[in-house]
Amino acid sequence: MLDPQPLTPVMIRVVQAPAKELNVADLIVSGLGLTGLILIGSLLIGGALGGLFVLFKLWLPQNPFNGQASQTHGLRLTSVPDPPPAVRS
Repeated sequence: MLDPQPLTPVMIRVVQAPAKELNVADLIVSGLGLTGLILIGSLLIGGALGGLFVLFKLWLPQNPFNGQASQTHGLRLTSVPDPPPAVRS
């Protein structure tokens, strides 16, 4: 009843070379690479969107976004003219 079964050793054969171990420097370089890709991508997208906004503003100078070509009235602010010079006698 309590007779132990004989143990058979398990043989493992390695098919490929083990993976390269990573150290702290490898992790920092890979992290900076990802950050650089994100930075370049955001610069490209921001530049493209900014260019589209500028082209839109140049193409439609009067649009409802700046209050022109709508039902609103502008303030028509002008500068105050200089007073006439005082006459000295």
